[in-house]
Amino acid sequence: MKHYQILIIGGGTAGITIAAQLKRKDSTLQIAIIEPSSKHYYQPAWTLVGAGAFDFKDTERNEADYIPKGVDWIQDKATGIDPDLNQVSTANSGNFGYDYLIPVPGLVMAPELLPGLTEALDKGVVCSNYTDPEHTWEVLKNFRGGNAVFTQPTTPIKCGGAPQKNHVYGRGILQKIRC
Repeated sequence: MKHYQILIIGGGTAGITIAAQLKRKDSTLQIAIIEPSSKHYYQPAWTLVGAGAFDFKDTERNEADYIPKGVDWIQDKATGIDPDLNQVSTANSGNFGYDYLIPVPGLVMAPELLPGLTEALDKGVVCSNYTDPEHTWEVLKNFRGGNAVFTQPTTPIKCGGAPQKNHVYGRGILQKIRC
């Protein structure tokens, strides 16, 4: 079993930034990131995609290009944590030991957990930057007046400023349409 001083679950912006900062402070640290995806999405820009101010294609990059030099990339899915043994298990690569674990796996969007949300998203008039920011832009462009409702949950979300950003950018579009 391979052992790391620091093991990071999640190769998104948080995991990559943490690994880079730690490696910059001490290049001798043995660090690994467990991340299954070959693509990295800069999701903070998705609110701008949803407002038509940024191209979705520019938010996608190759994950390998962003793993910091000297950090191992375990391209696999973390499936369990055993804090008593300081081990993380993966779907295909076995177990990995750690001195310090940093779990930053991101969020999985599950609209099916809110009754009716999946069906509302399928109708084309309800949208979410976190599920399909390009669709959000299409909905805003096609809005022809009436009430537009922007929501912000009281629960933790990926980016606390996201609903305000989309409201501000989207509002400019809605004002042009003369709500």
